[in-house]
Amino acid sequence: MKIRLLIPSLIILFCFGFGDDADAQRRNKYKKRKSRNKAMSNYTGRGGGRFRPYNFVTFNVNALNYYGDLAPVNRAASTDVSFTRPGFGAEVGARFNPYMAVRAGFNYGRLKGDDITSDPEGESSAPRYTRNLSFRNDIKEFHMAFQFYLLPTWGGPNVRPNFNVYASIGAAVFHHEPKGLVPDNDHTMGGSDSDISSPQAGKWVKLRELGTEGQFIDGVDVETYKPFQLSVPIAIGVTMRLPGPFSASVELGYRYLFTDYIDDVSTNYVSFDQFDDPLARIMSDRSAEPVGAWSGVERNIPAVSQRLADGNNYFTGGGPYAVGGGIETGARRGNPDDNDMMFMTSLKLTMILGQVRRSAKFR
Repeated sequence: MKIRLLIPSLIILFCFGFGDDADAQRRNKYKKRKSRNKAMSNYTGRGGGRFRPYNFVTFNVNALNYYGDLAPVNRAASTDVSFTRPGFGAEVGARFNPYMAVRAGFNYGRLKGDDITSDPEGESSAPRYTRNLSFRNDIKEFHMAFQFYLLPTWGGPNVRPNFNVYASIGAAVFHHEPKGLVPDNDHTMGGSDSDISSPQAGKWVKLRELGTEGQFIDGVDVETYKPFQLSVPIAIGVTMRLPGPFSASVELGYRYLFTDYIDDVSTNYVSFDQFDDPLARIMSDRSAEPVGAWSGVERNIPAVSQRLADGNNYFTGGGPYAVGGGIETGARRGNPDDNDMMFMTSLKLTMILGQVRRSAKFR
């Protein structure tokens, strides 16, 4: 009798144990399947594989433009395309996120501005034409920026999109030194027909060191600007994948500057008789010169003279749009309310570092 009761009990215990074991196996299979599905979503479900970071190096040629006090008219982003100057640069970077990269690099280029391009007949532009200031400035920039892509790269460099759009923002430090071309003769003392030779005639001189707005004159409340400045580079670009490890990009960049002295012009004139340095006096007001410094174009601006406190007669540009110039301390020379701007258009060639599958077919 006992044996008959024992056998059914064993069968029941066996069934319960087998059921628990089967249920545990089902749970384990479910966990494995869930983990595998999650992993697969990071691979083939998003364009070719789990994201793999990579590094890159970029070489670029640039076109630089300037907007500031020597722009053709007093209007935002007014510039003269003929003054576009070339430059070059290089960057290194890292793609550390499907949507983001970080880059750092160096750019070199030249800016140019000249009042000669202003319309001598326009009501708002004629005073600039009469002023006749000009400059060039060689910019050396170190920058770092974050780059944000519209389309992600979920795989490595072999599966990056054929085309992509990006935006970048960062910080930069740059060195600048505005220079001016010294005229052959001193027209501030001799007028348009002056035969008084200028010191360093025909040479490019550093305007910052002259203090053309009275930076080195006692009693003139103008600070000396620094050759090293900060800026915020902002850019948008379009990039196209090329065969192998290469990509090509076109980028439009803008530099928000924290200085108004890229062109050495910002505040007011100082009267000629306050300058101890004749070269500083000559470069501070060029309105009496008969031609444009760079172009040599005749300006036909009449020069007027006035005797100042030191007993000498000095000349400045006259006519219906006379600007006061160096014979009137405090006459407006520039606009200190708005900082200068710099624009940079770049063509870039990027090479990905490391192993990249070479194939004629984009994947």
